[in-house]
Amino acid sequence: MNHYLLPNKNFCAGSNEHIIAVMLVVVLGLITTRWAQRSSPEKRDQITRGFAWILVFNVLIWQVVKSYVSFLPETDPHYVKYNWGEDLPLNPCNWLAFVALAYSYTKKEWLWNLLYFFVWVFTFNAIITPALYEGFPHFNFCKFWISHTGLVMFVIHLLRLKAPELRVKNLFFAYGCLQIFAILCLGINYVVGETANYFFLAHKPFSASILDILGPWPWYILQGDIISLGLFFLAWAPYKITLMVREKYSSAG
Repeated sequence: MNHYLLPNKNFCAGSNEHIIAVMLVVVLGLITTRWAQRSSPEKRDQITRGFAWILVFNVLIWQVVKSYVSFLPETDPHYVKYNWGEDLPLNPCNWLAFVALAYSYTKKEWLWNLLYFFVWVFTFNAIITPALYEGFPHFNFCKFWISHTGLVMFVIHLLRLKAPELRVKNLFFAYGCLQIFAILCLGINYVVGETANYFFLAHKPFSASILDILGPWPWYILQGDIISLGLFFLAWAPYKITLMVREKYSSAG
């Protein structure tokens, strides 16, 4: 019996496996960033692209495994039906991997804007309050932490390698993209049907999350949208403060 494929409900937020999984990816991300900092510009780009490719392959392999177990006989203990309402890579922490890859090749500023704000506002929150049920060594467990913690470390990686400066207009651009993405997810949820809950727009996660402190559907969507703008500013604040401190010390020197 393959425990990597065998469904389980063993994950517990705040457990040792939660902390160890996060710390392992953090350490690997820091090592990769340090390696890039000590490399030539050409090698640095190769390392960054390799980092992004790992995030993308993680999502693609997850899709392959999801599809594979759905084709197993229903009597097989590893069988899990492919859920079109949950299993498409439409949540931010999945498609952001492809944004990371695109940025690593093109260096387009608008891609960096999406990465920075979406990762800190949504992906980072998912690390603290994960919507996850399967414990180690299930493939969902491994995929989840590589995807979420990996994206956070990728943003830190780019910050350490001097990514484009972020201004208030970039914040509002990312927030505008959030509105477009939410509308798209509402449409997809409607088309797919009652099983769909992309971006948690149909109902709150069944596991504990920050949405639990908000009102019932659909009010938590409106409340969450307003709160998101505040979170975008909160995510930008330490970046801006750090930038101002650096400029002050450089001018003083």
